[in-house]
Amino acid sequence: MPRGKKKTALETFNEQIEKIDAQISTHQDKLNELKAQKKDLLEQRKKSEVEMLYQKIQESGKSIDEVFEMFKQE
Repeated sequence: MPRGKKKTALETFNEQIEKIDAQISTHQDKLNELKAQKKDLLEQRKKSEVEMLYQKIQESGKSIDEVFEMFKQE
């Protein structure tokens, strides 16, 4: 039975390079997705921290200006 034309070494290298390029592209897409998720989580954490800080200021009975003055004195 004929097996077909045997590939040259150059053809084999080119196929392997194409496969690697496809894998790189796939992983790059996933990396970009993960970076976007991380950025979103960092923003959510920051908003949460600001909210907690604001609540503590309100609980203390001090105004925002009074808190700023306290920071300036330190």
